[in-house]
Amino acid sequence: MRRYAALALILLLALPLCAQRVQEQMLVSPDWLQRRLGMVTLLHVGDAASYEARHIPGAVLLDSSSLLVEHDGIPNEMPPIDVLERTFRDAGAGATGTIVVYGTDPLLAARAWFTLDYLGQGSRTSLLNGGLAGWMAAGYAVSAAPARPRPGTFVAHAAPQLVARLGTMRELIRLRNQLGPNLVLIDARSAAQFCGEEAGPDVARAGHIPGATNVPYEANLDAGGALRPVADLRTLYLRAGVTRNSSNIVYCRTGVQASLTYFVLRYLGYDVTLYDGSFVEWSNAGETIWS
Repeated sequence: MRRYAALALILLLALPLCAQRVQEQMLVSPDWLQRRLGMVTLLHVGDAASYEARHIPGAVLLDSSSLLVEHDGIPNEMPPIDVLERTFRDAGAGATGTIVVYGTDPLLAARAWFTLDYLGQGSRTSLLNGGLAGWMAAGYAVSAAPARPRPGTFVAHAAPQLVARLGTMRELIRLRNQLGPNLVLIDARSAAQFCGEEAGPDVARAGHIPGATNVPYEANLDAGGALRPVADLRTLYLRAGVTRNSSNIVYCRTGVQASLTYFVLRYLGYDVTLYDGSFVEWSNAGETIWS
């Protein structure tokens, strides 16, 4: 039964979501946002210290710790759906309308975008390109005054197919020779961790999942922390084997770094699934590792 479930997932993943068209609405510029302040739900993803130091006027703090919990010994997993619903309601998010996420750390902002996509709200959620640093570099004002939103009416419509679980990963890796180039597995960690030269915290054994290709998450960003041009990103992932017909699964150490890779592939119009347990779960479960 597990094998048939995995094969069904493979067939589903092989269907391109967006015919490889750039999803331009997913990424907004500081200029775009400045013209719409007060018209969108603006969420500063980070901690209280970063928010209190400076944030975009009108932004509400979305504490990144509210998006990440430990589950069965695996860090940085998603909380239950009802908990996430309350989190976004408390941040003032409604059932409709545009949501824009940003922060000082592009990984946490991308994790918030992935979470909203998992909750069925990706089509109305955008990431601020360059984050707070990009906003300030554009010359726009920041504030230290906290925003106190009214509770929103946010409703989740979860899409569990966007997250791969350990059992599915086991079956996919077992079948990887049959799947060939139709299955692309991307490891978003550093080259040192991918090659087994460095284990990283919480990891029982160093190396990577069999058949994975290493594309460190930093490769998506320019020196200022904004996304690289679309042509550069397409070339980067074409070299990794990503095509409009491939089934693409991304992972990292605990799922946070891979959230940026997930965002980029969705932005480019590719189908993608996140293995959220990532290498910590795979390694600690005693699965086969390459190095």
